[in-house]
Amino acid sequence: MRLFKTLSAFLVVTCAPAQAQDVALLLFDAETHRQFAGCLNCNRYEDGSVCNRYGDYGSRYSDTSIWNRYGDFGSRYEDNSPWNRYGEGLIIVDPGGNFYGHFSLNRYARYGQSKVPLVQTLLQLYEEGAELDEIRDLLCE
Repeated sequence: MRLFKTLSAFLVVTCAPAQAQDVALLLFDAETHRQFAGCLNCNRYEDGSVCNRYGDYGSRYSDTSIWNRYGDFGSRYEDNSPWNRYGEGLIIVDPGGNFYGHFSLNRYARYGQSKVPLVQTLLQLYEEGAELDEIRDLLCE
């Protein structure tokens, strides 16, 4: 529990700069690199943001949301979900096509786990037992 509180504080501190950065971190499926899964650090009012709780990528009820534990990108059993220990998860790119690694619990993902601190913190929170709703709230609120 102590580590969870420490990570929560770290996430709150690191989210503001990540959301203010100039480069949008876009998520796509790792298999085809074509299926969009949302923008990790975009404003929560943008349609493509994983923080837009009413949008396709931020709603916990949407099949295309990383926050839907039964959806294509949120289930711990789906290959394209970051929460699957054995899958490839999602790839992270910016609008210019620059690659930032995999958003995945799988440390052996094909092109390497992302070194983006925000991504590592989200994954660490999940590994420590935080629920997807809790992680979403820490990231987005």
